[in-house]
Amino acid sequence: MWDFKCIAAAICFTTSNILYVVHGALLMKQNSSSQNISSENDATINNNIYDDNNNYNQAQTHSHFHPINFNFTHWKDLDPLYIQSRWIQREDSRALMMTAALFGVLAWFFLMVPIVQSAWILSKGGRRLVGPHLLMASLGVVGGIIELLARLIAVGMNNAQGWLAKDFNLSDWGSEGESSGDGWRVLEMIHIVTRGMLLWIDSFEALAIFGIVIIIWYSVGLEPKFKSVKRSLSVDTGVVAGSPESENITLEDEAEESLDDDSQVVASTTQQPPSSAFEAVSASTKVKVKPTFTKCFTYFGLLVGLLSAVDFVAAVLRFINWPLFSRIAMVTQSLVGVIFLPIWLLIFSKQLGRATVSFEREEQRRIQVDGCTDDEVAGLLA
Repeated sequence: MWDFKCIAAAICFTTSNILYVVHGALLMKQNSSSQNISSENDATINNNIYDDNNNYNQAQTHSHFHPINFNFTHWKDLDPLYIQSRWIQREDSRALMMTAALFGVLAWFFLMVPIVQSAWILSKGGRRLVGPHLLMASLGVVGGIIELLARLIAVGMNNAQGWLAKDFNLSDWGSEGESSGDGWRVLEMIHIVTRGMLLWIDSFEALAIFGIVIIIWYSVGLEPKFKSVKRSLSVDTGVVAGSPESENITLEDEAEESLDDDSQVVASTTQQPPSSAFEAVSASTKVKVKPTFTKCFTYFGLLVGLLSAVDFVAAVLRFINWPLFSRIAMVTQSLVGVIFLPIWLLIFSKQLGRATVSFEREEQRRIQVDGCTDDEVAGLLA
């Protein structure tokens, strides 16, 4: 039995991350092809984009403009021409990025319920390791809600920013109609702040995945390997009351005795065998218990968690060395999001369905046991 929510989450994660990888590849290809004309753009900036009074001229920009590759120096200088080139590239890829973000939202939406469900099963209905499993459920729910809200807000903000860059006047903000390009600078600063918010949200998602797989591994490792099953046996060591032999002996004694000894006859016919005639024997048998999730699954989850931790560390260290750790974060995000996490979710789907059926069966048996005698309990547990 497969859990369809995990399958849907795996499909959405794969689609979302493939779209992000395609966008990154197209951006790298565009930047590589634009290097051949970057020197021409520099001359255009000096000779055509700015007029004789050194003012930014929007008309000349559109007539002589070519998109240029990413340049960190121009970006930090908030050069209006460079910013406008970046927004033209973002407009071309806006539909792709929006689709990827929506699939990412759906992926976390489908993943929330299986994470809470597995936490409930691993805790045996809240009867073992309540704290770690509560943390696990919280990571799944909080990660999903944050992803849902943040991505929807980001999609709305990116659409509004694209509309501003496309249809609004962002160039002529001077007091005397000068083309200073201040609007492009303001728009880019807003975009940087928005991206900074999403950067830390993506980092938290990697941290949440790391915490979830670690708790699953820890919980499965502490599950009991055996369980004791109590079996009750009754051994007859003497004459059993109500047996055919005792009844025949009693009738023969009554025929030989006189009618005056009626009281003794009554006593002999109603006498019960002593308690020592029965011996109660109880035995406990150890039965091997199957783990909720297999060891291979938990160790593969540790690999996914390790890569997610590397992704989180690289995302944090990007502020120290942006080019180096950005590449590391991109590689780890591609490996986790496209390959390892979807495979882990497909295995999780198979094992969660089996664990759910086993847990529900055990709960039904436990409910029946609560109202049974000791012998009936032993029969149900056998």
